[in-house]
Amino acid sequence: MSSPSRSARRGLTLIEIMAAIALMSVVMAMAVPTLQGILDLQQRGAARDLAQTWSWLRDEATLRNVSFRIAFNLDRNTWRVEVGDPGASVFGSPEEREQAEEERKEELQRFTKNELEEGAADEVEGAEEPNTSFTGLESTVVATEQSLPGGCRFLYVYTPQYGEEGLRASEDGPPEDTELDHIAYAYIFPDGSMEQAVVRIVDEEDAEDGWSVYTEPLNGKVLMDSDQITPSGLNSWMPEEGPSLQ
Repeated sequence: MSSPSRSARRGLTLIEIMAAIALMSVVMAMAVPTLQGILDLQQRGAARDLAQTWSWLRDEATLRNVSFRIAFNLDRNTWRVEVGDPGASVFGSPEEREQAEEERKEELQRFTKNELEEGAADEVEGAEEPNTSFTGLESTVVATEQSLPGGCRFLYVYTPQYGEEGLRASEDGPPEDTELDHIAYAYIFPDGSMEQAVVRIVDEEDAEDGWSVYTEPLNGKVLMDSDQITPSGLNSWMPEEGPSLQ
């Protein structure tokens, strides 16, 4: 049997190895922009689905004479549509929310231990949110609950009740107890009006890369923008002082 040739034994040459590395570098350089494009499409698609649902809810609230709210779970990166009574109300600021919480605690102190165990204070205990009668929406038009695509997350949800910074996910990651999840609500009312709101959906690894969905309460529009929309930016058109009556 003849022995293997010298060229067969030596394997790849240095030039061949360098050519293979160069080829891999070109392929990777082409793949990175493609991956970024896919992630951007996912973020944009998630923002578009939310904006379209929001607009549909505005029209549906008027037709059905009900209130809707979108519940954003910032720890699980899901959002859920809920329906409730037409007389729904919301907190207008973080201060109103804090005051309501203090009043709730004071009210609970008036109940005895037995009354609390028997459920006499259930209505008071559920008053941290001003509306507790909302239930999941059953509809063939929109899904009751949706999850953001993989690689996307909520950066924050702003409405006036959560202050200028909005509500964000828990700092230490999703809590084991789902009752402690950070959930933000944005309301739509039966007269076609809605809360001023901004929802920012971003890349899981890059908080600067994402899409904003925001509302314009005066005209009922729900808009999208790749820029980060701030509450102060939304209200920049408003004068700092009212017109003089003199």
